[in-house]
Amino acid sequence: MANNLKDYSDQLAAVVEKASASVVTVSARQGRAATGTVWEDGVVVTSSHAVVDEENITIRDADGDHAATLAGRDPGSDLAVLKVDGLKATPASRGGDVRPGNLVVAVGRPSELRASVGHVVSLESRQRGWRGGLEGLVLSDAHLFQGFSGGPLVDAEGAVVAINSWYYGRGSTRSLTVAGADRLVKSLLAHGRVKKPYLGIGTQPVRLGAETAGKAGQEYGLMVIAVEAGSPAAAGGILQGDTVVGIGEQQVAGMRDLFRALQALEVDAEQTIKVVRAGELKDVKVTVGERAEAQED
Repeated sequence: MANNLKDYSDQLAAVVEKASASVVTVSARQGRAATGTVWEDGVVVTSSHAVVDEENITIRDADGDHAATLAGRDPGSDLAVLKVDGLKATPASRGGDVRPGNLVVAVGRPSELRASVGHVVSLESRQRGWRGGLEGLVLSDAHLFQGFSGGPLVDAEGAVVAINSWYYGRGSTRSLTVAGADRLVKSLLAHGRVKKPYLGIGTQPVRLGAETAGKAGQEYGLMVIAVEAGSPAAAGGILQGDTVVGIGEQQVAGMRDLFRALQALEVDAEQTIKVVRAGELKDVKVTVGERAEAQED
């Protein structure tokens, strides 16, 4: 038993050591450093709330301090992307999907390297919280110490599966999946902001009639109860009373389906919205707009 425990202990230490090569210290607020994760060469991901002073940002790795610039931030997802010249730290290896019960380790470097061990409690497809909507969260019981925000949640092989932030859970450990973070990072690097798809409709779930359900191949859809004037949906011809049953190739039977479909849309791209109108299926072409921070989906 003793040897098994020592082996387990040594393996955990090796996981942390591997992950630590991609974990840096971010100093962008007076007296309170945070953690950053090296995403690619010269690019560090951290938490938006940790970047208070946008003009004086310092990244510290094994080679010392480096000046960084803010490439973009998204307060709604609490993600910020920094560009760093001369950074030699290794970009993080990224893991695949995790599932409840998997072992995970939260790694931080607000000063010295720190780590906490836990396991995945659940996966959350979407959470609507006090900072807006968040897609693709991992709930774990790995404790986040002060300054851990922006650091990685890694799997048993030391690969990053999510990015940690205290803001996601306000007391519990919720982390943004690596796939969700990557989508946001790409937008922040390209545009300096996250371009969030917007249609401009209000909906409620409804059960389809038997005949309509047979045509649509599903029992439920989302009835359009409001269409915002001047919105992409209004311009495309979506009408109050239509029932949305699909967006592109994605079936839409409830609100989670709608959120998931919206997440995959590209702003300014034309998209087919499948609706039931007067008992008949109809394809409506809509050019996807960009949602402002104050707007709902």
